[in-house]
Amino acid sequence: MKRFRFVGYELEKGEGEDVIFSIDYRTLKPDEEDEYFNMFSYAGWTHVCSSYDMQIFKAEKGTKPIYSDTESARDKIEQIAKPVRMAVVFLAALTGILWVIMTLTSGSLQNISKWAFLLSFVLTLPAVMTIMAIYYHKWTKRSKASL
Repeated sequence: MKRFRFVGYELEKGEGEDVIFSIDYRTLKPDEEDEYFNMFSYAGWTHVCSSYDMQIFKAEKGTKPIYSDTESARDKIEQIAKPVRMAVVFLAALTGILWVIMTLTSGSLQNISKWAFLLSFVLTLPAVMTIMAIYYHKWTKRSKASL
């Protein structure tokens, strides 16, 4: 794997490796990068590439996973939840506004708002299900930590 590309990543020809990959979602400030990448390096992980708040690492098979303890796994889930939570709030608000417009208008505006409402509802439903799954996983990590 060479780098991220639009809706995917770019691969390059090279010698075959028997490695595992892991992704970490973290917003890094410039003064945090050295310490962050060194921490993974000491644990046996090599930085492959980054894109926005996503970093890809690789390691030899059998290397201890990046998120091996409960607290770091919960932190990973929280990092993932932030943008999803914002999308759910936006989509739910948009769907609610479109529903109000659809019910209070008539004629062409009602038809347009009806189709817009249906589209936003179709997008909102999986987003809500995704955030519910994220919080379920966060809750199960918390439950396992208290055992």
